[in-house]
Amino acid sequence: MSKTFHIQPPADEKGDEPLFRIIYVIDVNALDFLEAARLTHQIMTDPNSLPPVLAVMDHKGKVEKIDLSQRKKKGE
Repeated sequence: MSKTFHIQPPADEKGDEPLFRIIYVIDVNALDFLEAARLTHQIMTDPNSLPPVLAVMDHKGKVEKIDLSQRKKKGE
């Protein structure tokens, strides 16, 4: 298996809003792949978890790093 991981941009869909691909990277200790996936989902959905840093990719492949802990929600 390759040591690199390549992520394709999302489709260039024609809709009311553009389509983005969100890349969420996290390292977890687990006994197997399924447990790792379940632990990650638990962390992602825990309201007490810290806001993550995400990579957001548009349909052209442009990527912007977003640190949600540094951003205020709209209206704040």
